[in-house]
Amino acid sequence: MEVRIGSQEGTASAFPAEAAGAWDARLRAPDCTDDDRARFAAWRDADPAHEEAFELLQTIAASLHHDRGRADVRSLRADALRVISARQNRRRLWWSAFAASVIAMGTCAALWNTPIGNRFSGSVLEFASRLQGGETFATGMGQRSTFTLEDGSSVELNAESRIKVIFTKSRRDVELVRGQALFSVAKNAQRPFIVHAGNRQITAVGTQFDVRLDSHSVQVTLLEGKVRVQRTGAPLSVSEVGGRTAQQEGESTSGMAEIITLTPGKQLIASMLPIARVPVSAEGGARDTNIVRDIDVAKVTGWRDGRVFLEDRSLEDAVQEMNKHSVVQIHVSDESLAHIRVNGMFRAGEQEAFVTALEANFPISAEQRGDHEIVLTSRH
Repeated sequence: MEVRIGSQEGTASAFPAEAAGAWDARLRAPDCTDDDRARFAAWRDADPAHEEAFELLQTIAASLHHDRGRADVRSLRADALRVISARQNRRRLWWSAFAASVIAMGTCAALWNTPIGNRFSGSVLEFASRLQGGETFATGMGQRSTFTLEDGSSVELNAESRIKVIFTKSRRDVELVRGQALFSVAKNAQRPFIVHAGNRQITAVGTQFDVRLDSHSVQVTLLEGKVRVQRTGAPLSVSEVGGRTAQQEGESTSGMAEIITLTPGKQLIASMLPIARVPVSAEGGARDTNIVRDIDVAKVTGWRDGRVFLEDRSLEDAVQEMNKHSVVQIHVSDESLAHIRVNGMFRAGEQEAFVTALEANFPISAEQRGDHEIVLTSRH
């Protein structure tokens, strides 16, 4: 799995632990060149965290080598390599071979429970997914980037967003881990394109749609084509009642596994209530809510050109959205401001203009603290 991180210039880099794994695979490859080794040395020396991640990885690999004769380790590694053998891409072969070893290491409990094993366990999960030939794409604060996937589809990521991509011969799977993404899907009726976001699954063949994952909801907006959205983890049932392809605006449904088909210009807001707050149906099952409505697509996708549209958002949510785009972070320090609802369009990254608008329209005072913090309090 490659991990690609977008930047404002469109270049790519990687998280230290993940990049360390990629460099390990490159250096072990039979076609590794002097140029590769020079670029590795430059990466390692650029940041102490890079060298630390690489050394941790070597420690894990060395411990695994020590236990390579164990029957359970040999069995896991053999199973993983059988999957890999079907792939002819050399780069993935070497990366996957190393990932297989790391997976096998999971049986070495003595190492896994050490500080080294604990510090690297998250990265091991990332390594494991490389067995499927996957990739991870991400953006940081203030970044928006477009990536082209191997099937010709493209994905645009909003700031602080992350996806994981795993393609097989029969299907194309993408997980929206956080943030917001706009997908332009290459048509292939025999190979569905499936996006997993929270507890929702969005299936498309050839279409363009936007998906946003928040703490308690998933928003799916269809620009063109058609998508089906269903709740995961339950039997399926089709909801195109009376010939409708979507609920009418404002109408909600609470079927556990209902499939909702969206048409262009429609948006689905699917709540993901905390378990303690999910209503219980007469049949004893937990329920959450789907709302489908007509939407101004230009507003939903305004983030693509640096606009932030806030529609009846709490002050806390509005501040959180603006903070994704700037190193200047806004903080709400007064709980009495929680009732304030914010509407309007703002330019991403223009924190001062946003704060000025808040002061002009609400009983809010803003205090600049240093170069990178603005604190909001109630103005009496």
